[in-house]
Amino acid sequence: MKLSESTVNVLKNFSGINQSLQFKAGNTLKTISPLRTIFVEATVNENFPKEFAIYDLNKLLAKVSLYKEAELGFDDDKVTINTENKKKSDYIKYCSPKVIVVPPDKNITLTDPDCSFSLSQEDLDWMRKSAGISGSPNFVFESDGETIHFIATDVKDDAADQSKIEIGTGTGNKFRVVMKVENFKLMDGSYDVSISKKGLACFKHKSLAITYYIAIEAASSTFGEE
Repeated sequence: MKLSESTVNVLKNFSGINQSLQFKAGNTLKTISPLRTIFVEATVNENFPKEFAIYDLNKLLAKVSLYKEAELGFDDDKVTINTENKKKSDYIKYCSPKVIVVPPDKNITLTDPDCSFSLSQEDLDWMRKSAGISGSPNFVFESDGETIHFIATDVKDDAADQSKIEIGTGTGNKFRVVMKVENFKLMDGSYDVSISKKGLACFKHKSLAITYYIAIEAASSTFGEE
C-alpha cells in the first residue's frame, strides 16, 4: 500500500493531537487527545487491511518520508516499509492499544445544535496569527443575535489583548462560546461549525472528509441569555 499525500497530511495532523494511533480495518481514521478534549474522524483514500496500533506516529511518518515511493505492508506484529525493488526496508513494531489513549468505538454525534455558522480559512488563519502574537489562551464565538464575531483574548483577564473579526450574520440567537486556543488543532480550510451548550463544538471541513469535535468551556459560555 502507498499512502496518498492527503492521507499523510491527515496523519500529520493526527500526530499533533495524539502521538499514538490505533488504525482500524477500512478507510476511516479516528483519534482523540490524551485529555479527551479533541476527537477527530477522517475518511481517507486507502483501505487499511487490519487493526493495529502505532505508539509513535511521527516516527512512522518520518520513516515513510525517507522513501520516494514507500510501499507499506502489514504483518501480524509490524508494519513494513519498502521500496518497490526491496533494496531498502524498515519495519516498526505494533504496540498494544492498552498502552495508548484510543477513541471510543461509538461515534460522536451532535444533534440539535444551539448555534451554527461558517468559518472561512482566511478568518481562521488571521485569528490564529493574531492570537499567537498576543499569546491569547481563548477563542470566543459571540453573537448579539444580529452579528457573529470571532474573538481571541483571555477571558479571565480584563486587561488582556483582544482581537475581533466579524464572521457572519446572526440568526436572532444570542450566544457566547468560549474555547481553548490549544484545542484548535484544525487542518487548514473552511468549516461548518455547530455548537451545543452541552459542551461540544463540531467543526466539519468544507472540502475534506474530516470532522473535529472539540470541548467548549461550558462554565464560561452562555446561550440565549441577555
